[in-house]
Amino acid sequence: MIERVYLKNYVTFDEVELEFSEVDLEFNNGLVVFTGPSGAGKSVLMRGILSIFGYFDLNAKLGEAVVDNKLDLEKYGFEEEDVVIFKQIKKNKNRFFINNQAVSKKTIRQITDQFIAYLSLREIKEFENEALLDVLNKMCDGKDFNEKFLLYETLFKKFIDLKKELEKIEKLEKEATEKREFLKFELDKIQAVSPKIGEFEELMQIKKDLSKIEKIKEKIVEVERIFEYEGAVYELLDMMGEDGEFFSTAMNELRVAIDKATQKSEFLENVDVEEVLDRLSQLQDLIRRYGSIEEGLRYYEEKKEELNKLENLSFEKEHINKEIKNLQKELYDLAEIISGYRKKAAQKLGEKLNFYLSKLYMPHAKVEISECELNAFGKDKVEIIINDIDINTISTGEFNRLRVAMLASKLEYENEEKTLFLDEIDANLSGEESMSVAEVLKYLSQKYQIFAISHQPQLASKADKHFLVEKKGNKSYVKALDKAQRVEEIARIIGGKEVSDKALEYAKELLK
Repeated sequence: MIERVYLKNYVTFDEVELEFSEVDLEFNNGLVVFTGPSGAGKSVLMRGILSIFGYFDLNAKLGEAVVDNKLDLEKYGFEEEDVVIFKQIKKNKNRFFINNQAVSKKTIRQITDQFIAYLSLREIKEFENEALLDVLNKMCDGKDFNEKFLLYETLFKKFIDLKKELEKIEKLEKEATEKREFLKFELDKIQAVSPKIGEFEELMQIKKDLSKIEKIKEKIVEVERIFEYEGAVYELLDMMGEDGEFFSTAMNELRVAIDKATQKSEFLENVDVEEVLDRLSQLQDLIRRYGSIEEGLRYYEEKKEELNKLENLSFEKEHINKEIKNLQKELYDLAEIISGYRKKAAQKLGEKLNFYLSKLYMPHAKVEISECELNAFGKDKVEIIINDIDINTISTGEFNRLRVAMLASKLEYENEEKTLFLDEIDANLSGEESMSVAEVLKYLSQKYQIFAISHQPQLASKADKHFLVEKKGNKSYVKALDKAQRVEEIARIIGGKEVSDKALEYAKELLK
C-alpha cells in the first residue's frame, strides 16, 4: 500500500506531503477521502499522485511515493526491497525512477498495474473474457476443479506444440518435392567422391614424394657403395681390439632404411600420377565447399537425416494428426467439466454482483457463459450484460459503479493488495444512493486501500482518513482533518459556505 506521497511545485500546490504521525504511520488498508470546494484542486492532486505511477505526465518539479507492496521487481531487473520508492522528476522532460534506478514510463505502468486501479479511466480489461474467467476460477470450489484445470493447461500446451509441429510438417510438404531433389543432388555429389578422413593428406604426401623419386633411386645406388667397405671396417676394429657390435647394428639399420626407400620407390613407380591428381582435385573441391573433409562428411550425414525425414513426412503427419484428434477430445471433455464448475460460480457471482449493484442503485446484471473455440482457458466465453445492453455502451458513471460492485463481489476470493483511485464516484447521486456507495466502499476498504474524491457528506463520513483540499488565492493546500475539523467540513458539504447548527448536528450524526 502507499505509505507516503510527496509533490513539489505541482500546478497550484507549492508542496504536498501526505504522511502520518508515529501512531498512524501509513495509509494502510482503509478509505481515504479528499473533500473541498469545487476548483480547490482535488482532481489535480489525484492526477499528481497517479502521475508518480506513470498514469499521467507530471507537471511537478518532483513527485515521490513510498509503497510497501510485495512487487515482482526482479522480473524487471530490480532487487526486491521491503519498501519501494517511486519517483518522477521533471527536467526538460519527465524521468522515472524506482529505488533511484532510472526506468521507462512503460515499465513503471507494468509494475504499478499490479497494485493500482484507477476507476476514473474507462478500463475494460477487467471485464474481458480472460479476467472474468479468472474471477470464476477463484470462486470454483474444491481441489477437483484445480486439478482438472491444471491438467487442462498442461494438455493444451501439448496440443499447441503439436499444432505447431503439424504446421511445420505441412509447410515442409509443400517444399518437399523441390527440396528432396536438391538434397539428393547434394548427397550424390559427396557420395560420388566418397571421401575418407586423412585421405587428402596422404595423397598430398604421395604427390610430394613423386617429385623426388629419381633422386631417391640415385641416392639408393650411391649409399649401397658403403657396403663394399664393410669388411675393411670390421678388420680395422679387430686390429684395434674394439667391439664391432655397434657397427654391425648401424649397418643393419642402414639396410632396413635402404629396403624401405627401395620399396617406396617401387611403389611410387607404380602410382598413376594422373589418378592421384584427379583425386586431389575432387577432394580440394569438397574442401573449398565445406571447409574440410570432416565438415563435408558431417554435412552429408545431416542432409541424409533431413532427406529421411522428408521421405517419412506423410507417416509423421498421420501420427501427429491422430495425436491431435485424441488430445482434442480429451481437452473438450475436461473443458466440459470445467465449464460445469464455472456455471455454478457464475450463478454465485451474479447473485453477489446484483446485491451490490442494487446497493449502488444500478439495474441488475446477468453473468452469461457461452461456448467458444477451445483455447488456453477452456471453451467458455463470459459476458456481463446489464438490461440486455453491452456494458461498453453504458455511461462512465454507471460503468465505474459496476466496477466497484465487481470488486466487492470478488473481494473474499482475492489475495492481491490493491490501491483504488476513485474520482467522484458518488457524483449526481441522492443522499440515499450516496450512503449505499459509501457503505460498499467501506466494505471494500477492509482489503483495499481506497483514495476517493467526493462532494457528498456520506462518503466523507465513512472515511478512515479525511483530507481537505482548499484554495487560498492562487495556491492550493491539503491537510489531514481531526475529528472536530471533519465535523466542520462535512457540515460545509451539507450546507455550503454558511454552516448552520442543523448542518453541524447532521454532520455529527453521520460521523457516529
